[in-house]
Amino acid sequence: MSKTKLAFDVVSDLKSLANSIETLVEALEENKTEAAPKEKEQPKINQPTIEELRAAMAEKNREGHREKIKAIIHKYGANKLTALDPKDYADILKEVSEIK
Repeated sequence: MSKTKLAFDVVSDLKSLANSIETLVEALEENKTEAAPKEKEQPKINQPTIEELRAAMAEKNREGHREKIKAIIHKYGANKLTALDPKDYADILKEVSEIK
């Protein structure tokens, strides 16, 4: 076989490979767009507000549980109520409501 024929075969094979890769990418993109709508939305959890948290903590504070309230705030890595992470409000409110 001549070198020209070998080079032509290599180029032909590379074009075929490029077409196969392009087809694969298109199939993956179609699969990705089809899978996206099928994802279930996570149900929204009723996230307490800072005002609800403040009210619950104030009530427990009036009942004489000041140190327990401070311990809960420190447990979540904050020194004051406004420094708490809003994603932790539900857990904190649960802990506060369990104080007796």
